[in-house]
Amino acid sequence: MTTAVVLLGVIVVLVVSRPDDSGTSDPDGIQSAGSPYEGASRRGIPSPAFDLKDQDGRQVSLASLRGKPAIVTFMYSTCEDTCPATARQISSALDDLGDDRVPAVIISVDPKNDTPSNAQQFLNRMRLGGRAEYVLGSREQLEPIWRAYGIQEQGKGFEHTATVLVLDAQGRQQVSWPVDQMTDKKLAHDVRVVQSQGAGAAR
Repeated sequence: MTTAVVLLGVIVVLVVSRPDDSGTSDPDGIQSAGSPYEGASRRGIPSPAFDLKDQDGRQVSLASLRGKPAIVTFMYSTCEDTCPATARQISSALDDLGDDRVPAVIISVDPKNDTPSNAQQFLNRMRLGGRAEYVLGSREQLEPIWRAYGIQEQGKGFEHTATVLVLDAQGRQQVSWPVDQMTDKKLAHDVRVVQSQGAGAAR
């Protein structure tokens, strides 16, 4: 009886612990076998809406991005490490994508210091001037957006969530990247995949 119980327990453990062979993602959340993306598939989940102004006072909304794939990320303009590195990768990815213009949007995670002037200077330093929009607002305006996208804002003693998203032409989230695993080539690859799937066609 005891032997039978032990054997049953071993079988249960083997079944429960069997590696997932569905090809959904690796332990780090990056898509592997079975996905066309280099990053993690978001499976087309709807993007939370936003409607705020950029560094030039122009209105930027989720609706205004529709019609072709878009890159969306979250940064703060006085950052000296992760944000500049990520911004440069986005800039290089846009270079790689060439004339096929892809909207790029940075949403502020530090409303106190992300002034229009600081945002424009940041874009210029990162070779994103005229190529990306830096969405600004008060904490009260930005907090619902952070919460909806699952983003931790920048704060004293803690860092913001560093994520890059690729949206399709309908504004749905198709790919996400933790920035420590993203490269410009991989980001450009995933944008092209979204384009090739018909997401680049205008609505």
